[in-house]
Amino acid sequence: MTTTEQVDRAADQAGILLRRATAADRDALLEMYVTFEPKGASLGLPPLLNVQEWLDWLTPGSNFVVQADQRIVGHGVLCPEGDSAEVAIFVHQGFRGRGLGRLLLRTLVEEAQRMGLRRVWGVTELDNLPMLRLAHSLGFVSGDDPGEFYLDLRADARPLPAGDCAA
Repeated sequence: MTTTEQVDRAADQAGILLRRATAADRDALLEMYVTFEPKGASLGLPPLLNVQEWLDWLTPGSNFVVQADQRIVGHGVLCPEGDSAEVAIFVHQGFRGRGLGRLLLRTLVEEAQRMGLRRVWGVTELDNLPMLRLAHSLGFVSGDDPGEFYLDLRADARPLPAGDCAA
């Protein structure tokens, strides 16, 4: 089953919509991040201050949002750097445990494949076990740092240096 089919099924069952973010989503994203907990939990993201500047910085990447109950409750971003990209996923605490992070991460991987990228990777705190389990369940492997995970998208891929989407 493709991610699109899974999203359509989820939307039919729970009023959930996964889609590409637009400029019109900015206020709703800000609203999600203002109430997001725990703030700055994973390597300082989402940031405690200057959320607007952080969102501006993320704009060039491929951003996707999850809508439920007429509001944005999830955000995923793919930050390309050369032939690889960092993935970052945020799901509002009131909507965790429903598979939304999985939908976002699969969508980001599909977007990276569509873009012809060779590798996607992410970094999280060691105690963010849900993210680490999710990444590994989708085929990501651990990097040199225990909180780092990556997925090679092409058979001819070789290790790439990690950049920093969270700067």
